[in-house]
Amino acid sequence: MRAIAWERLEAWVRQEHGTNPKKPITRDTQLDEDLHVNGDDAVDFMEHFFEEFSIDFGDYNFDHYFVPEGFSPLEIFLLLIWKKKRASYDRPPITLGMLYQAALDGRWDCARLDSLSSLSKT
Repeated sequence: MRAIAWERLEAWVRQEHGTNPKKPITRDTQLDEDLHVNGDDAVDFMEHFFEEFSIDFGDYNFDHYFVPEGFSPLEIFLLLIWKKKRASYDRPPITLGMLYQAALDGRWDCARLDSLSSLSKT
């Protein structure tokens, strides 16, 4: 395990994302729901994260955590009427606590990191 201070990750997230210094962020802060990091922005954010903290990608897969950008009108209609289709868009959230643990470990491990998110257990 590497020695990386939470404050370093927090400062990096604020700078990379442009988060207001007054906005509270914690280990439970979610990239998608709380910081609205998704789509192409999420691709860039995560690539920069892996690079900044020298993290091995391990079994990281963008599609496991994020829905790709772009919808067709038919897909939006199906999302509104078809529960199974909506479920196909459910993803475990990435929290800052997960990012911090990956930085400490130096490697992305989906099973380990997903277990840290209380919301992925529901």
